[in-house]
Parts: sequence; structure tokens; C-alpha cells
Amino acid sequence: MGMNNWAVEETGDTAAEFQGPSKSIGLKNAKNSIADTLHKVAEALGEKAAAKEGQCAIAQYGKQASEWLDQSAEYVRQFDYKQADTKAREYVRQSPGRSLLIAGVAGLILGAILRRR
Repeated sequence: MGMNNWAVEETGDTAAEFQGPSKSIGLKNAKNSIADTLHKVAEALGEKAAAKEGQCAIAQYGKQASEWLDQSAEYVRQFDYKQADTKAREYVRQSPGRSLLIAGVAGLILGAILRRR
């Protein structure tokens, strides 16, 4: 808490790095948990699709969805949030006007969705 925003901007460190290794471990655990869940769902869907292979064409869609879920699990497992944070910060630095426009549009869409509920 002793560090102000100016010090963070000057050093170039991210907020996650100031929260210590426990934040990093928590994100890794969350990534692994999500990836494991996606993989389990992919396996279950693949088994059900294989069991109904000869019965209907929907089994093919189930098999395809199972493969996509498995690929998604691998993507989540290999995702580097620090690199994504760096890329997002660089994009905002290069085009702040466009970034504000995108954030504004996203806020309007999210507000409209939440207002309807």
C-alpha cells in the first residue's frame, strides 16, 4: 500500500506483481482448474458422441465440440496473462483514443445487457 500510482507507472511493474507470489499462484490454480474442467467436459462429451456414433449425425457435432473443448483447455493452460497484460498496455499507449472508444462501446453494450435483466 505504500506505493502510489506514479511509482507503478515509473517502474513499469504490473499490479499483479505488487500483490506478491500468492496472486500468481492463485491465477495459475484458476487456469489449471478451468483447463481441467474443460478437459473433463470434453472427455465426457467425446464418450457420449462415440457411444451414439452410428445412431445419428448429431454424434459428429458432439465429437467436434469435444475436440474444440479439448483445444480450449490447452489454450487456457498455456495462456500467459503477463504477456497479454503487456500487449494490452502497449496497445493503449499506442492508440489511447481508439482504446477509449472501445471501452465506451463495451460499457454501453454491457449496460444495455444488464439493464434488461
